[in-house]
Amino acid sequence: MRVYGAPNGYNTGRHAHPCDFLQWPTVLECQAPAESEPGAVAAAVTIVLKTLWCGGWKAVAACDFEGELPARGGSERYPLPSPSEGLSQVRMGRWKSLLVRGGKKKRNSA
Repeated sequence: MRVYGAPNGYNTGRHAHPCDFLQWPTVLECQAPAESEPGAVAAAVTIVLKTLWCGGWKAVAACDFEGELPARGGSERYPLPSPSEGLSQVRMGRWKSLLVRGGKKKRNSA
């Protein structure tokens, strides 16, 4: 599996709830070869998550197989804040839509 990092393009620099991973400064992308078995991919992502967590880093997986990962991919470790804790319904809807789209930004074509 290939793992690479990049600055988080969704980070606005505003003070956010510490579990609002869309505001974390870095994104890691994991890319498995097309012929990889799903179980092997989940096992590899598990190793990445556990390594980051053991090193004191926050990490959440946004993928189709979060249920197969420890702590549901990290969502149990870093629960989504409720609106009363500072995350508006608009942001919560955006958060959910990004998970569905895989976190990819849509580009407007003019």
